[in-house]
Amino acid sequence: MKEQMMKIKYNIILKICKMKSELRNINRGEIVYHKKMTTTSWHLKIRTIFPMELDIDKNPGYVIPVMIGYDIQGIPVLRRFMLWSYDAMRNIADITIHPSPDKELYNWLGDLQNGKIIKWMNPEEMVLQESNADCYYLIGNADAQSFFYQFNRNLPFSSMVNSFIYSRHTGEFFPDVDGSYPFNYHIIYPYSPERVLDLFKNDFIRTNKDFKIILAGNDEVNKLFTNFFKKEWETREDQVRIVNFNNPY
Repeated sequence: MKEQMMKIKYNIILKICKMKSELRNINRGEIVYHKKMTTTSWHLKIRTIFPMELDIDKNPGYVIPVMIGYDIQGIPVLRRFMLWSYDAMRNIADITIHPSPDKELYNWLGDLQNGKIIKWMNPEEMVLQESNADCYYLIGNADAQSFFYQFNRNLPFSSMVNSFIYSRHTGEFFPDVDGSYPFNYHIIYPYSPERVLDLFKNDFIRTNKDFKIILAGNDEVNKLFTNFFKKEWETREDQVRIVNFNNPY
């Protein structure tokens, strides 16, 4: 019993030390807009006091760690939200949140109001755009929309984009910040990972151009697609990139 208590105490100390390291670069911002967009997603606009340090050209994917409260030990609780767009002239960041099934995050969203000051850490890079390709395949679930919108906006005009955004429910798709729907959206019902892959295979063939694939679905779907591309399309390892940001605590 004593050893177990010592182990718990040790883990708490490690957690505090890690959190102190993360909190060295704490920032503050003001909520200027918040709205529930769909049954599963929220849209927030945050006006930052200082400019965000972003390199969108090289890293089109970022998550923003935001403090939503404190745990029973008084340690700050973080959630990582997807950066959708950033207006460097006005220092306003658009972020999207997919709270399900996080009850603590739901409560935080319910208490939001315009003018509220929130604390956030430095943005974290998700994808390094090492080199451009002639063609991209963007494949992911509804939670991936804001990431793909941001990614798509920063591609060269000459790049061809083939998109496959899927959901098992209606009402989960939303437009980009400019109101456009630039992708192909699919409702998969009845849903299964195998049906997602089958529908993709019915709609797309392998291009003869230099291409890259970005996968942003759940783990089971990503695995099916990875095996399919490796076997049927004979992709190289550097041609397929998996992005995982669902509930990124």
